[in-house]
Amino acid sequence: MSVPATLEKLVGKWRGLNRLHTTWIEENPVRETVSIAVIELTARGRFLKIEYDWTYEEAVQEGLILIGNEKNSESIKAFWIDSWHLSDKFMVSEGLLDQNGAISLKGFYAVPDHPDWGWRTIIETESDDSFKIIMYNVSPEVEESLAVEMELKRQ
Repeated sequence: MSVPATLEKLVGKWRGLNRLHTTWIEENPVRETVSIAVIELTARGRFLKIEYDWTYEEAVQEGLILIGNEKNSESIKAFWIDSWHLSDKFMVSEGLLDQNGAISLKGFYAVPDHPDWGWRTIIETESDDSFKIIMYNVSPEVEESLAVEMELKRQ
C-alpha cells in the first residue's frame, strides 16, 4: 500500500467545523460543532491515518479513517470507524483519486430487515491549509443525502 501524494500533504493538526445533517429531526436538521483532526502516516508510511472528533448532544464522538492504495493500482481503499455512525462496527470502502486530487470512496453497511445502504465519502483538499470530508448516506435505491460536512484548517 501507499499514500497518494495529494493526501500525504495533509499530515498535521487540523481544526474546523463538523456539520451533522439530521434531516429526520425537523427542529434541528443541521448540528454544527467543533472538530479536531490529527493526520499522520502510519505503517512505515504506507497508510494515511485521519483521527478526528466531533460532538453530538454534548458527548464527544471519535472517528478514524485509514487510507491507502496498492502499487500499480488506481483504486483507493479505506477502513472507517466512528463511535456514533458505526458504533462497534467498521466499514471498508473503495474508490478512486480524481484528476484534482480528491478521493471518492463508497462502502456499505447493514440495516436490519432492509437491503444494505451505501456510504459515500469524499476527501478533497482546497489548499495546503484546508480540506473537507463530505459524507453521504446512500439508499438502496441509490438516492444520496448529505450526512456530514467537515471543513478543516491547518493549525
